[in-house]
Amino acid sequence: MIPYSQLRSLVQAHPKYPGCISIERSPLIHAGFPGNFNLSFTEFPWLQEFGKYINFNHDFHFSTIQSCIRTADIPLIGTNDSWKYLGVFEMVDLDGILTFKETPDYQALQKFHTKNLVSFLNDLGISKEKIHASYCTGGNVAELTKGKYNFNFQIPEDEISKQGFLEQGIPEENLIPDKTRDTFLAINLKKEDQHGGISIAYNPWGYRNEIYLELENKEILDVATMESLRFHPKYDGEKIVEIEKADYGASVFAFGLERLCIAINNLQRVQDVDYVKPFYDEMEKQTSEENFLAGESLRALHRIYSDIEKFRLGELSKPRRKVARKILQNIPKNLSEKKIKYLLRIHSETQPWHPEMKSGIEPTMERIRNYREAKN
Repeated sequence: MIPYSQLRSLVQAHPKYPGCISIERSPLIHAGFPGNFNLSFTEFPWLQEFGKYINFNHDFHFSTIQSCIRTADIPLIGTNDSWKYLGVFEMVDLDGILTFKETPDYQALQKFHTKNLVSFLNDLGISKEKIHASYCTGGNVAELTKGKYNFNFQIPEDEISKQGFLEQGIPEENLIPDKTRDTFLAINLKKEDQHGGISIAYNPWGYRNEIYLELENKEILDVATMESLRFHPKYDGEKIVEIEKADYGASVFAFGLERLCIAINNLQRVQDVDYVKPFYDEMEKQTSEENFLAGESLRALHRIYSDIEKFRLGELSKPRRKVARKILQNIPKNLSEKKIKYLLRIHSETQPWHPEMKSGIEPTMERIRNYREAKN
């Protein structure tokens, strides 16, 4: 059994790409996701460093452990797939998030990431035969995006990734050919300005590989993502009308820490991860049931209001308040304020890497209290 805290430290201590610096994690609330909470890894650091997501004017390589809340995942916690979803989770790079002002050698970068992936997992007791990976087989942009973008640029097969996995000894039968946006990253983001206005923020496009680990029951679980951002969007007003090869670049490789913890410790569900389990053990004592949707909603709210305190973020915007209300609806009335406060204390004590959570208890309680009073 490898405790979560030890796994966290192992990834942090792993050698990084030359020139990589350690930075503080992004707040859960920032300009990169208007009306929502932090979903991924690069948006906030890129906005802080460059003010944009394209045409980088200098190299910038960083490492951090990033907290994420994907609100679209929270309703899934009440489904058959609930065993692998959390209301709030952490992503971490293994060897650095790499941003280049000129086109890098993607073949060398993919080899660098893939070699580190296989070596690191092997040290954790996971053999190459247990690693699976998807790759893009190429195709027309309109086909790959299912009509979201209807121009006719032809995307080549991601041969670099495919060969990189094979060279590191991952069996060919474990490679998953794909022709969707799961392996072709085609996005059009937005960002907020300091006055609350929202504008388009173009993002480089590229290849994505989902990394899966085979569990004891032979099911595969996605635990990491590699991205190779090689294409530059060309746009007319607010509409992307074409892409071309970028003369800058980025290479991203990040694990979902809790999911990695499932795989290496043969856990039944993500709530069995050692820092999460005490929260649910106590919740079951208090309510005589395992209500994962309520628990994950409460955990997410606690992190949101702790971040408001830590980063002095002020009031949530109206769209974010609406999202928070939807999460609040998942907390049952039979969970009293006294019980909730005790659960939040446990939630804080089991995550010493987030000391701000102690001061986030009372703001979370106040928000729950106000919501309940408004409903009555």
